[in-house]
Amino acid sequence: MNVFNRLSRTWLSVPPSGSSWHEVMRPATRQMIRVLISVAAAWLVGMALHLQETIWALVTALIVTQSSIVQTISTARDQISGTVIGGIAGTLALLIQLWTHTVWMPFWIMLTPLVFLSAIQPRLRFACITLVIVFLFPSNGSPFLPLLTRLTAITIGVLVSMGVSFLVLHTSARRQAFHTSARLLRRLDAMVEAALDSSSSWSQIEKRNQDCVALLLDLEGAVEEARRERLQDLKKRDPVLAALPQLMRRLLNDTMLVARAIATGRDAGNTGLRSLHHDLSHMLRTLAYSCEQQILRPQKRHPHQPDGQDILDLLPLFEEQSRPEMRFVMSLYREDIERAVGVIISGDATAIQGL
Repeated sequence: MNVFNRLSRTWLSVPPSGSSWHEVMRPATRQMIRVLISVAAAWLVGMALHLQETIWALVTALIVTQSSIVQTISTARDQISGTVIGGIAGTLALLIQLWTHTVWMPFWIMLTPLVFLSAIQPRLRFACITLVIVFLFPSNGSPFLPLLTRLTAITIGVLVSMGVSFLVLHTSARRQAFHTSARLLRRLDAMVEAALDSSSSWSQIEKRNQDCVALLLDLEGAVEEARRERLQDLKKRDPVLAALPQLMRRLLNDTMLVARAIATGRDAGNTGLRSLHHDLSHMLRTLAYSCEQQILRPQKRHPHQPDGQDILDLLPLFEEQSRPEMRFVMSLYREDIERAVGVIISGDATAIQGL
C-alpha cells in the first residue's frame, strides 16, 4: 500500500492547495469525453469522404483537442501553419526525389531548415512532423496523391477539434472566473490573518501569496476563454467579468502591502490593524460571497444579497492608523475596496477606471 501511495503521488497530479479531488476529476472526465468524441467525429468525417488514410485525421484530433478553447485555437493555429509549411517542404522533397531517385537525401535537405525554424519558433514544430507524414510513410501510385490525402486528413482533424471544443461539454468560463475570484478573495483574507499571527514567518506569507498568484493566472485564463467563446466584445457582453482580472490583481498587490506593513510592526507589538481585522475579513468574505452569487441564476440567488453600503460604512476607519506606512497602504486599500464593491456588488464595471 505504501508503494502504491508513493507511485500515486509520483505519477498522478494532486489537486492544488485548497482544491478537492472532485474539482480535478470533473474537468478530467469532461476532457476525456471531448477527446473521444473528437476522434470519433474525425473518423466518421474521414469515412464519409472516403479518405484512404483517415488515421491522420484521428492523430490530429488527439493533438489539437485541448481542455479550453484558447488552448485549442493556439494548437490548431500551430498545426495549420506547420501543415502548410510541412506540405510545401514535402512537395519540394518529392520533386527532388523524382529528380535524384533517392529517398533520404531529399528528406534531410528539407528537414534541416525546418528543424532550424522550429528551434527559432517552437510553434512551427508541426512542420517537421508533417514532412515525416507526407514523405516517409509508404504509399502506392502517384507520390503526390498521398500528400494531398494526408494534408486533407490533417485539416479535417483540425476542423473537427475546433468544432468539438466550441460545442461539446464546454466549461462555463464565466462560472470558473467568478468561482476563482471567490477563492482568491478568501485566500487574501487568510493572508492578512497569517500576517497578524506572530507565529507565521514571512516565508509562509509569501507562500500564500504564490498560491494567490496561481489563482490569479487561472482567473486571467478563464476570462480569456470567455473572450473567445463569442464574437461580441466581452466588455460589452459582460463588463463585470472583463474587469475581474485587473481588479483582483490590484487587491492582491494591496494585500501584500498590508501584510508587509503588518509584519514590519508585528515584532514591536504594533500591527496597527488587529482591531480592524474583523471588519476587513468581513469585507473580503462578503465580496467572495457576492462572486459566488454571480455564478447562480437569478432565481436561485439568495433573496438577501450583500449590501455594498455596509462595507462602505466601515471604510473610514481604515485610515485611522498611528503608523504612517499603515495609513498609506490602508488608503490604497480603501480606494480599491470601493472599486471592488462597485464592480462585484453593484455591477458597475466603470468603477475600475483609474487603475
